[in-house]
Amino acid sequence: MAPTLNADVVQRLAYVRFLYREGIEQSRQPAPLRSRAITSFHDAVENYLGTVTQHLGIDVNKAPDFIQYWALIKPEFELPKKDSMKRLNDARVALKHNGTFPSEHQIEQARQTLDDFFTTVTPKVFGVDFDSIDMVDLLTQPDTARLVREAQTHADIGDYSMAMAGLALAFDALLDHYARRDRPMAGESPFKFGESVYIMDEPRVDGRNARGNTRLKKLSEFAVITQRAMRAISLGIDYTSLARFRVLAPTVSAYANGSKRFVNLPSVQALTADDYDWARHFVIESGLRASRADEIRGIQERIFAQDWNPPEPYEQRSWTGPVGGTPETEEVSVFDEV
Repeated sequence: MAPTLNADVVQRLAYVRFLYREGIEQSRQPAPLRSRAITSFHDAVENYLGTVTQHLGIDVNKAPDFIQYWALIKPEFELPKKDSMKRLNDARVALKHNGTFPSEHQIEQARQTLDDFFTTVTPKVFGVDFDSIDMVDLLTQPDTARLVREAQTHADIGDYSMAMAGLALAFDALLDHYARRDRPMAGESPFKFGESVYIMDEPRVDGRNARGNTRLKKLSEFAVITQRAMRAISLGIDYTSLARFRVLAPTVSAYANGSKRFVNLPSVQALTADDYDWARHFVIESGLRASRADEIRGIQERIFAQDWNPPEPYEQRSWTGPVGGTPETEEVSVFDEV
């Protein structure tokens, strides 16, 4: 019987699956950019092998060479695909050290090898299916994680229109997480870029109100689009991928009664499992990239706690220049002879 999975192993397996999906996305890029997929595939397997040794309680003094894992793990479990993984390792070495780009066939062969490897080994070693490992466990943004999980419940029954709407809400929640001040912190969030513009703001520029206010309407539209783009880009989110996500996902509007609705257009009804899988990976990847900003939020909260409610006004200090006064320097003209 496989040992019970603890939280650390689950998180490591989720990271492996993330790297694997990252490699799949990279494999779809044009040459030579798709070559990066080989490195991601290799990283996914190497992290997976390290997790296997930890989970099976195999003593490892130092990380072995890639192929040596097969002999190291063999007393506990005989790993398959050794020859195929050696070809993956050779391709990675050729790319990294010799600058030799892998062919499209090599990349696809590596993808198929990993798919078979993870699908075969994971249930036998960890007692779960590889596809059941949820990458959402890596997210640090609670509302985004909740909405991604809720979206998955619709995808599980084949309702990809509703599932994609859930992902659209999850992404909006991600940007809001870093733009709003839901906890006391020093100053505004650096990822806010001003107050949001709403359709009910005065003066109104929607519908008939747009007559005579065309310039203001254009400026308002520009402000909304730019603010959304800046919030995403500032968090390290890839804008080209965001553009694809916005094209695929339905626009979900919030109403005064608390409901959130979208128009179920034929294009929305035609969304596929592949569309959903890509979009879900994009939202999770965006959340991971954005998590770098968690440290900044933590700094702002710490500063607020340090500076809040002083017993008396803080002193002011004036800049004095360098310690010990300004050093004397000899003035030299460019026309002087040296």
